[in-house]
Amino acid sequence: MTTIRFSVDSGVSGVFPAPVPAAKKAPDFYKAIKSQSDNHPASGTVKRCVPFLDALSAGFIIPLWADLYVVASEGQLNLSFPHNLPMQKSIHAHGYPQMPDHPKADAPYGREFLKFVNPWVIETDPGYSCLFTAPLNHLEGRFKVLDGVVDTDTYYNNVNFPFMWTGGDGEFFIPKGTPLMQVIPFRREAFSLSIGVTDDARRGTTAGVLGTHMKNAYRQEFWSRRKEQPSEE
Repeated sequence: MTTIRFSVDSGVSGVFPAPVPAAKKAPDFYKAIKSQSDNHPASGTVKRCVPFLDALSAGFIIPLWADLYVVASEGQLNLSFPHNLPMQKSIHAHGYPQMPDHPKADAPYGREFLKFVNPWVIETDPGYSCLFTAPLNHLEGRFKVLDGVVDTDTYYNNVNFPFMWTGGDGEFFIPKGTPLMQVIPFRREAFSLSIGVTDDARRGTTAGVLGTHMKNAYRQEFWSRRKEQPSEE
């Protein structure tokens, strides 16, 4: 099994919440949904959608390491961590000129790029990189962390997280442990592109097999159990 290693400075070891397999940080709204909307077996909800679950459980979640209080008012954005946080800096400025005229530039606070100073160093085995993205299917509305890919097998350093505030005006308390970033390791390899004509017979067979189930058709017939759930060592 391939291993991803998270390390943190000794002074805060055991202080900040550790990264966990993403499945352990499924959003509360998702956990509350029932698998069927009524008694009919075909009335499935997103709770039975394996692609949705595979996305939100892929890789690992880095939780927010301390409580965060945000005041957004009249174009002014103020973010504060606890005064006694055992970390020199948790937020840096990340200027608008680095990504000018982006599609959300004219939205409220759309020019206020900031950056979470991540305390964790992430290391993967040779040949593996990591996709850093906002937690998939969490539908976080207060902030949008920008996406990135880092060759974590060679870059032994903290990867910080640029973000935009998207929550609009108001006062917001974001508690320690809130899912902040999803880290999805993948093996670097080249892919070739092929464009062709759909195999109608094959697609028809797939549709026919799906049509024999009222529920869990994809899970039972096509889903690969290739994925061993990430574990904690």
